Amino acid sequence: MRQTKRALVLSMILFFVAISLAPAQEPPVIAAAKKEGKVILYLSAQMSLGQAISKAFERKFPFLKVEITRTSGENLLNRIRTEKLAGKIVFDVVYGATVPLLPQIGVVKPYVSPEASVYTAKFREPNDLWTAASANYYVIGYNTRLVSRAEAPRNWDDLLDPRWKRKIALDPEEFSWFGAMESYLGEEKATRLMSGLARQEIQWRKNHTTLAQFMAAGEYPIALVYAHGVEEIKNKGAPVEWVRTSKPIVVDVQPVAISAQASHPNAARLFADFLLSAEGQRIIFDDRKIPVRPGVIPESSPLHPAALEIFPSPPKVVTNLSHYAGKFEQIFGPRR
Repeated sequence: MRQTKRALVLSMILFFVAISLAPAQEPPVIAAAKKEGKVILYLSAQMSLGQAISKAFERKFPFLKVEITRTSGENLLNRIRTEKLAGKIVFDVVYGATVPLLPQIGVVKPYVSPEASVYTAKFREPNDLWTAASANYYVIGYNTRLVSRAEAPRNWDDLLDPRWKRKIALDPEEFSWFGAMESYLGEEKATRLMSGLARQEIQWRKNHTTLAQFMAAGEYPIALVYAHGVEEIKNKGAPVEWVRTSKPIVVDVQPVAISAQASHPNAARLFADFLLSAEGQRIIFDDRKIPVRPGVIPESSPLHPAALEIFPSPPKVVTNLSHYAGKFEQIFGPRR
């Protein structure tokens, strides 16, 4: 009897040892992605960022290669529309500010990444068609040699002070910011603010990088710029700073989405998961951009959102951008 019990115990021990030594079963998505071999990424974010993320992804999944097509947001949107009309969608996954416009074209499908649960609802499309991976903060920037911290505007209404007439620069196509400001402030208050800005005789400069660089050079003391762009040149010694107290700080998101007709759907899922993971988000931060995942931006960073009145541009603004562009043009008139 004792020998039987010992034999049974020994058999059970050997069984559990065998299980523990057996190789872990490969997740089905990885096994399927191995057969696909690559993922086609469409990108409207900066190429340097796309390459950094793709190289890290390929190191993590050496059986996959990332093929990147990078172009500006408008060109990328036109390309995808053309593919839709032709009945052949080429991309597997897409990342950039263009993404919120894609659901109305019908080229992306719902996907709930295992990483998405830590992202707040304001950074996720309500029907799970995209999740924001990075962001741009629209802020009031200023040249610290021309404007002291004590003099600097603290909120948007402060820009209407007569002292700033002909001293403020904006991009001539700030339609998304305009629409988000109206959504936050309400139409009446936003119209009053924008009309006041128009009377300040704005200096118009195309491109937020150019705006920040010319502000640093002293061409104008104040500009509507991206916070991360100011931080980047400030860390290189430029005499610039940005206002953290404005309400709201409008945020343009750069989401990731998966094609509704992906040729490599499992590789696309892995890429989206990686981009939204803590590892992928750290790459975004290391590239001096703003990741969205909570806990990635150090609390010591000026870009940490805790003390900022962050307001992501609502999807309705992106999908109705022509409406806000028309209102912007009506208020500000010709811009050169």
